[in-house]
Amino acid sequence: MIMKKFLLVLVILGLNLEAGYIKESVEAHKKGDHKRVASIYQKACDEGKSSACYNLGVLYMGAKGVKTDVKKAMKFYKKSCDANFTSACYNLGLIYERGKVVKKDLKRAIELYNKACLKNDGSACNNLGMIYKAKNELKKATDYFRMSCSSYDNVGCSNLAFMYANGSGVKKSYKEAIKLYKKACGAGVPMACSNLAYMYENAQGTTADTKKAKELYKKACDKKYARACNNLAILYAKDAGVQNLKKAKKLFKKSCDLGLKAGCDNFKLFH
Repeated sequence: MIMKKFLLVLVILGLNLEAGYIKESVEAHKKGDHKRVASIYQKACDEGKSSACYNLGVLYMGAKGVKTDVKKAMKFYKKSCDANFTSACYNLGLIYERGKVVKKDLKRAIELYNKACLKNDGSACNNLGMIYKAKNELKKATDYFRMSCSSYDNVGCSNLAFMYANGSGVKKSYKEAIKLYKKACGAGVPMACSNLAYMYENAQGTTADTKKAKELYKKACDKKYARACNNLAILYAKDAGVQNLKKAKKLFKKSCDLGLKAGCDNFKLFH
């Protein structure tokens, strides 16, 4: 299974040494003077500070106290991206890929992601992998997931592990999949923990270890990964016993509440 990173919404502070305007903007932000924050960013952007243009884009995408204006956000993201600020290229690419507020333009999204990816933006590389996987260009998808993982994006490592576990675009290797899932899970990617748990549960590239599987499913479930909650519930249901069945029911309910249909169907079996 594949994850996709959502639109970055945090204002980057202190990322560039050029950002001498940051202290002033932080003080205004603490006072809740959002118009002043925008004014400071605007002035710095006009002076050619690409990080300020990026921050303006973030503000106009729906930051507190600022009226959402996606067209303005796109304008500032473009200006920042043109100055090689990769996070701006990524965000602009995501807007074009999703096509929710502007006409979907996958070609443009790929161009923007590529620009960011070539500057070692792991999230952009990961999204390119997602796009090419959807196109069934599996070798190319795997290459981008590898670039993402090499650029310290642990979602990309998890996706690369998935490709190895399933032999998609690369020679199947449970050993490599386990190594990558461990890395991503250790970095807090819940899907990686869940997929690693599945491998322990089903003895894929390792000896069966139900106890380890439960630990990993729980770790992912605690981070609200619905499928992990459902799979952990199934393990408890198999154990039988009153207490384990109570745990299973509770976990199926949590899985259902998190939006997993299978969890809802399993929860109904307890009624």
